[in-house]
Amino acid sequence: MKRLPLVLEPVPLDLAWNDPEENLRRMEDAVVRRLDGRRADPEERLFLFPELTLTGFVTRHPKSFSLTPPDPAISRVLELARGRRTAIAFGFPERNPEAPGRPFNALVLARPDGSIAGRYRKLHLFTAGREPEAGVFSAGDRGVLCEHRGWLFGLSICFDLRFSRLYHEYARAGADVILAPACWVGGPHKSMQLRTLAAAYAVLSQAYVAAVNRSGRDPHFDYDGSAHVFSPFGEPVLQEGSCGLDESALIECRKMKVRGADRESYPLSLPRPGQT
Repeated sequence: MKRLPLVLEPVPLDLAWNDPEENLRRMEDAVVRRLDGRRADPEERLFLFPELTLTGFVTRHPKSFSLTPPDPAISRVLELARGRRTAIAFGFPERNPEAPGRPFNALVLARPDGSIAGRYRKLHLFTAGREPEAGVFSAGDRGVLCEHRGWLFGLSICFDLRFSRLYHEYARAGADVILAPACWVGGPHKSMQLRTLAAAYAVLSQAYVAAVNRSGRDPHFDYDGSAHVFSPFGEPVLQEGSCGLDESALIECRKMKVRGADRESYPLSLPRPGQT
């Protein structure tokens, strides 16, 4: 399938704590403001919002929303995509019918016609804090690849970045772009870690990697509001908040065949006691 022009727009939104209505307003404001401020065709744009866009990183009694049939908050985002003729990737706690008190941490890529290109449920739940995400949310059970404008997307969320096997699988499957929205909490070295991991997976996967962290703070954590897009060569390519994807970079990078040398597993020879 032919890859059509595509511009990534990571939006490091400051999320209102557990307030979907306010976050919907902020999302719409950001999309409208950016679309009105640039000349690119809206259908060529993909807005990437932080993890759990509708609520923030709530780990006590999080609100949850149904994707099918869509709850009103979800319908609002799909209507925003359809009304502005642009693609939107956003996150929310997705209702889990089998465990009503433990939603999934979901990421959805909505196309400009309001349809769903792909839905991913976070595999690796954050384990730190007094009320960790892992104690409240349900984990997903698989990675997700989806297609938009001829580009193959691999979906991931925040803490997933610390687990390389998911990105190895996306690389083997030939993903062109990997999304990694986050509520990557602040602290020593944390900004560097997010940036470095995203760049490393671009090199590893020979794909574009886009990561966006929320800005501001919630009752527990500070966030750095960073946004990154790395080329398949690992170079930072985000300029003034957006990045047009260059198919030729994929083609040039992939002239070096890497994945063919990969293995299913890597057995280790361990040192024996007294061995030097």
